Amino acid sequence: MHFLSIRGQNFISHEKTVQLKGAGLGNWLNLEHFLFGWPGTDSQIRQAIQETYGEEKYTLFWDRYYSVYVQEADIRYVHQCGMNHVRIPVNYRLFFTDSFEKSIAIREIDRVLSYCKKYGIWGIIDLHAVPGGQNPDWHSDNHSGKDHFWHDRRAMDLVVKLWGRIAGYYRNNPVVGGYDLINEPCFFSKASETAMLSFFRKCTAAIRSKDTNHIIFYEGNTYSRDFSMFSENLDDHSSYTFHLYPFLQIPGELHSDHIHDKLIESLYRDVTYEHLIQKLKKPLWCGETGHPLHLSGSRHILEAFLLILEDKQIGWALWPLKDSGAMAITYAKKESAWNRLCRQLSEDWIFWSIFTQDSILSAEKEKDKYAYYKWLAKESTKAWEIVRNNLSKCPFDRLLEALEDFKFENCIKTEF
Repeated sequence: MHFLSIRGQNFISHEKTVQLKGAGLGNWLNLEHFLFGWPGTDSQIRQAIQETYGEEKYTLFWDRYYSVYVQEADIRYVHQCGMNHVRIPVNYRLFFTDSFEKSIAIREIDRVLSYCKKYGIWGIIDLHAVPGGQNPDWHSDNHSGKDHFWHDRRAMDLVVKLWGRIAGYYRNNPVVGGYDLINEPCFFSKASETAMLSFFRKCTAAIRSKDTNHIIFYEGNTYSRDFSMFSENLDDHSSYTFHLYPFLQIPGELHSDHIHDKLIESLYRDVTYEHLIQKLKKPLWCGETGHPLHLSGSRHILEAFLLILEDKQIGWALWPLKDSGAMAITYAKKESAWNRLCRQLSEDWIFWSIFTQDSILSAEKEKDKYAYYKWLAKESTKAWEIVRNNLSKCPFDRLLEALEDFKFENCIKTEF
């Protein structure tokens, strides 16, 4: 394989222009409750299993989960779908489970990269959760409803050093497509904006002191939609990655006869797209987009959006590759043992019943911008406590055996 690189506003490899098409390995090395099947943050879900079954069974469960959730067959399927990369989201905690080289994160990333190499696709490493939360939402392993990371210098320094370690370890590996520094920052103060740019500069320096081969991907504020704070490029060998979900941004237009125009409007309105293409002039990658399986009409909107991205030579990655049946390309059957167990443990918790629109729109309705997030975290924690209490009634063998439903051969597949 050859390194993924850039030239002008294009991705290239071995002197050929590359249209990035891929999928994110969400809910694997960083858990998300609605993708997993029961409420709680990554840390809360792990805590409940550890408290209920003890350390030995806790380790057994998660080792089995990692191995079943992403197998060679999953990466082969990505290749068969005509995609050329996977985005690998990781919780920072998994780099600290042992020495760096023997950590769960490195062990599992290396395993998946070996499959990627076999099928000729890249793996882009994404730090999806950092200490304190880079945004106030659940997917940053955060149940506080605040963005504490941007106010904690020690936390930022830890992550800068971590990126230096990652870059030093993968610097000569062309299967790695690049480094997505931090997933979906979201904050509401100018001071945090300054802190983010300083953090990105330090990460860039730490990476470049070890590795000049790989692309550095920068995300913007407001869940990677606002890049106006970038007055210049921080690195020559870099790209910007935005996230956009049409079903959240134009929910009232899913059945519109003018959907192409509505999607173009959303791209220019909900992302600082003109700033990216006119001021920063780097290749662009839509690192997350997707649609919920339960929402009628959302798939054809997503397909129309992907065509627009390709027409504008913007790379894309669907979110996620696999889950319990929320919004993935491959997913566990509704009546699988796993989903029946999740419904029983959570007493029929449904995330979509409390999350009905884009988080920013919800936050803007409140005088306290964090009120919505704190409410959402409180409701999720209340639901998690129900699961924690019910786990004691569930034999460990039943929980472990239900993981088989995540095997590729047992999942429903959707082609894109």
